[in-house]
Amino acid sequence: SALMLALVFSAGCDLSTTMDYDQDVDFSAIKTYQWAGEKPSDVTDMAHKRLVGAIEDQLLLKGLNSVESDPDIYIVYYGDSDEQVVANTTNYGYGYGPGWYGGMGMGSSTTTVSTFTVGTLVVDMFDAAKKELIWRGTVSGTVNDDPQKNIKLVQKAVEKLFKKYPPEKKS
Repeated sequence: SALMLALVFSAGCDLSTTMDYDQDVDFSAIKTYQWAGEKPSDVTDMAHKRLVGAIEDQLLLKGLNSVESDPDIYIVYYGDSDEQVVANTTNYGYGYGPGWYGGMGMGSSTTTVSTFTVGTLVVDMFDAAKKELIWRGTVSGTVNDDPQKNIKLVQKAVEKLFKKYPPEKKS
């Protein structure tokens, strides 16, 4: 499925991340979380388990613990994929003649078209009491077709996603 592909990234690619957050929130006070929402229908159980595990590992490293009820925040993830097309044209030519006002030349060009898929994973944190979005992290990269290569790659993507969490409090 497209979403399953979107959640796995190729080893050779640069992972692009962005983060946005509510600057009025004291993230150091957040200690507990609970998953919200349902598993996206087009994500396999294995991919879901790997993704949730990778996110939970990062949350634990950041001092957050999973609870069954009354969390500080709710966590939701989702993904998307987008097919990209790149056309590269190479010119082959030669010419001769007296400058710009009249010469002769011959040439040809070849265009090659490459298609690749960019996958994006989005992780949202909602304030449990206010039901408001307080943090969003996004990671994108080129999708790999080999599921075996993707176990470590998902972890790498999620690590990069949480690298700057918690965000520093603006004074």
